[in-house]
Amino acid sequence: MESRKVLEYLEDLAERLDVEIVYEKLREEEFSVKGGLCKVKGAYKIFMDRSEPIERRVEILARALSSFNTEGVYLLPFIRETLDKAQSSSTNKSQLNCSFPENFN
Repeated sequence: MESRKVLEYLEDLAERLDVEIVYEKLREEEFSVKGGLCKVKGAYKIFMDRSEPIERRVEILARALSSFNTEGVYLLPFIRETLDKAQSSSTNKSQLNCSFPENFN
């Protein structure tokens, strides 16, 4: 399956799981973040940079979404396989693993 289509399926899955995808410029001079899953004010968000290649965005989304329970969600077999591979190979390198306080602005 082509990467663009996989990206679309993963973006749809994020929406169904109520996970917001935030596209921001993540590479600044002060710091550089590659993107990943974050919890902000109790809501899950996946931060990604649109300048990343599609394959990298697929990897970031798959790693982030693989941490959610998708047993009750219909997924194409290839997408479920992609999530399973991401989960088994996850070394948290694309996870931000950040949490902000409820009063964070």
